[in-house]
Amino acid sequence: MAGQKPKQGWVYLINPYRVFLRCLLGHVHIYSLDKTDNIYCKTASCRQIINYSKKFRGEQPYIIWKSDKLKNGLNDINTFTAIPLLFDIREEDKGLPTVYPINPTNRNGFEKQSFAFTHEIFTVDAKCFKNAKGDWLNRIGQIDKPDKQAIEERLKYFLDIQENPSGDWFIQNTSLEILREVFDNLSLDNQYSALVDFIDDVEF
Repeated sequence: MAGQKPKQGWVYLINPYRVFLRCLLGHVHIYSLDKTDNIYCKTASCRQIINYSKKFRGEQPYIIWKSDKLKNGLNDINTFTAIPLLFDIREEDKGLPTVYPINPTNRNGFEKQSFAFTHEIFTVDAKCFKNAKGDWLNRIGQIDKPDKQAIEERLKYFLDIQENPSGDWFIQNTSLEILREVFDNLSLDNQYSALVDFIDDVEF
């Protein structure tokens, strides 16, 4: 029986072989991780080597955080933002403020304690959540609401986002990297609107 389209908080066992990655110069493209160890930026004028987490290799569980569409050339690709889950990690990683432990429950379907690596959040092609017939995979389970809220707080910490930030906060904390993180997570319509508003406000 085919599954349903993934929703926030659902957990899937997948191999994320097609992911969107950014080089050090800010170029974003989709890459196939099952073909090579050395990945070079696809931008013609750039020869940066892409640094990506080895945690993306192979089949393992991931938490769905949001769905969207991203541009790949002239085409829109359905994507999901996902957070890796690891079961056996180093003791020093457990102390990171962006790593959140999740205990097994009937709802999430885990057999033992898992750890959400929120700082490894990434965008993956929706095809990775489908079988060879094109049907959605069945989910493992779903994380509980308190766990979802705790993960959201760690994402805010990682992205340096505050509730109702003031103008002074933006002046002191905004960077090009934060701007890129926020822009990449907007829908295509919102990206276009933001660019139009920005261009209108710029004085040449």
